[in-house]
Amino acid sequence: MTVQIVNNRTVLGGVEGDMLQCLADKLNFEIELFLSPNDRFGSRHSNGTWDGIIGLVQSGAADIGVQSLSISEERMKAVNFSIPYFVLQKAFIAKELGLMPKITAFTYPFSLNVWILYVLMILAATVLFQRVIFRNTTLLGSFLWVLGSIASQPMGNIRDTPWRRVLLGFWLTIAVALPFFYKTSFLSYLTMPEKEPVPRTFEELSKVVLSGKYKCLTLKGTIDRQLLRESESEYMVKLGEIIEKNDWEFLYGQKLPDLLDDPVALITARSGMRLFFGSPPYINVRESDDNLGVWYSGIAVNKEFCCRERLNDVLHRINNGGFFNKWLNSNSFATTLKNRLEVKHEEPESQLKLQDLKLAFFTLFCGYALAFLAFLAELWIPKRFVPQ
Repeated sequence: MTVQIVNNRTVLGGVEGDMLQCLADKLNFEIELFLSPNDRFGSRHSNGTWDGIIGLVQSGAADIGVQSLSISEERMKAVNFSIPYFVLQKAFIAKELGLMPKITAFTYPFSLNVWILYVLMILAATVLFQRVIFRNTTLLGSFLWVLGSIASQPMGNIRDTPWRRVLLGFWLTIAVALPFFYKTSFLSYLTMPEKEPVPRTFEELSKVVLSGKYKCLTLKGTIDRQLLRESESEYMVKLGEIIEKNDWEFLYGQKLPDLLDDPVALITARSGMRLFFGSPPYINVRESDDNLGVWYSGIAVNKEFCCRERLNDVLHRINNGGFFNKWLNSNSFATTLKNRLEVKHEEPESQLKLQDLKLAFFTLFCGYALAFLAFLAELWIPKRFVPQ
């Protein structure tokens, strides 16, 4: 909700502001706004009293309370609620950190498990071929033959029998297929690099936060920390404890895009993400795949409020007419349009540059250097050290 004073008249904006103004026009009442004294939505203290918006409504200082208040059994003991008008999904967002460096792109085509399996397969083939396929070959010689077959080099010194041909055929098929898949994937990674990975689930977020790679902020005044600490999942509890320990929180009044410049995740409602960041493809933030929780949002009313039925009647019409979603989409579109106007046109760079291939050239030159050293060793080492 936004509040502006225009010609001594209060003008409400935002999704909740549009809804409240619609209610005022339909039910013919004047709006007098009371802000939460401690910037909280409503939490119960140990003595049974409530703070925030719920406290204002319970005490009678305000007749109704808005701002996407989630309906809970605990809150309904202090105040009444209208019918739900929105589904509140709590998730987190994190900024995409940019492209992965091309210099290490040679490792991207295969995952770590595939690389380990590939190495183990080469070692197993080395031992097996040294004992079964090759004639009078050392383990080093067998390893060089196997490694050369992967690089499309012929294999020699082979015992030629039918069943050995079958075994060798299986290996050559693998030696041809895997490098082919690697080369095609490698070129695609060089021309279109992947983006740096960001946490996608709360479990992944908990791991990176506990390792010190990320911070996680909760909206001030919400009960998100309490929900995390009371979760049945251990990683949720640990995440809530470290957030509480460091007192990580944010306000909607802050410039949220600036908060995400560092490795930071924000826990908030998905609708809030659309309102403050807009919609793809003009945003560079990513929502989590799972939710902290899902609740219904309603308007809190005092226990003695006289017009709850009339309020529910208008809310029912708003829901059926799709007005709330229309207000949400309109405000989200305004944010998206603003972000679109701020985007500078840049020509995409998909060509390969020398710096992208410097690791490949470095590896090539190292190979040449080792080959040259081996050549010098053959010339300088006396003949008597060479086995006859």
